[in-house]
Amino acid sequence: MTVTAGESKVKGGRIRAPGRAGALLVKTAFRGACLSWMLAGLIALFSILSPCRPAWAGEKWSFAAFSDIHSAHASYQNVLNEIRSPTVAKEDRTELADFILVLGDWSPASINHGIFQRTFSQPRPLFLPVRGNHENAGDLRVMNSRILPAVASAPGASMSRLSRDGFSYWLDWKGVRLIVLDQYADFSRSAPSRQALQWLGQALESARAKDHVFVGFHEPILPWEAESDLAWRALLRNRSHIRAVFFGHTHVYFRTRLPEFLGGTHLVNVGNGGQRTHSDLHQTIVSVSIDGDSARGVTLQAADGQSEFRAIDAFDMSGY
Repeated sequence: MTVTAGESKVKGGRIRAPGRAGALLVKTAFRGACLSWMLAGLIALFSILSPCRPAWAGEKWSFAAFSDIHSAHASYQNVLNEIRSPTVAKEDRTELADFILVLGDWSPASINHGIFQRTFSQPRPLFLPVRGNHENAGDLRVMNSRILPAVASAPGASMSRLSRDGFSYWLDWKGVRLIVLDQYADFSRSAPSRQALQWLGQALESARAKDHVFVGFHEPILPWEAESDLAWRALLRNRSHIRAVFFGHTHVYFRTRLPEFLGGTHLVNVGNGGQRTHSDLHQTIVSVSIDGDSARGVTLQAADGQSEFRAIDAFDMSGY
């Protein structure tokens, strides 16, 4: 009987081992299996030890900020149209903003939020409100019962409020922490409460792992000595993490830096998004694009009574 390589030969009830070629094939197969097991184990170990990359990692996205709408609904509609369908500075903006930061004086809230909802189809940007000095009790009820719960339940969003009575909150979104301060309850312009200052400190400290931190409130309270103001002291201590502080109220766009003009945190008054009285006679949008550890702002303006926007300012916020 002829036995080919790798076969066993039976003789006297015994099984003889395969020839040298067969043994080599068995050994090679065994080694291959061992390598496969080792590779699978290493992959499994790497997946355990390495943090999972979020779905948005590497995604470029943007948000828009404006303020002081009041009842100028036609101008406000023009601002929303430009955010929905960008016509200028397209290289610095994404097709649709992830969220809209409205920095106060957006009363009447029910009407203005309704205009926003009708302008944007699903999926629409998050509407992030800031309390201004013109919001009344009815506006605050809309904010408390409809708008903030919708933000908190949005997929991918993580939100924390300081209290149910005030409207200070922070929102985590795609590597960004946005901190909103209520200057008419929690962060009184005369003296913030101890609880509010502790909450702000924790919000800033726990955001150190974030790529970017932004802060928003309504009135541009800028003391001559920033360290003398307890809230500003907390912000300045964390200025290396804060890309920009946004506010409105004056209806006039301007931008500077604190504490040093050439090397401090960006302070941006976003002008107004509708109101024409005592203003710079423009509607203003500040668009911020986020691309990993890069943050860049571009300011868009349309003259009162005109629909066309143009870019009037651009600034990098990637580092202190």
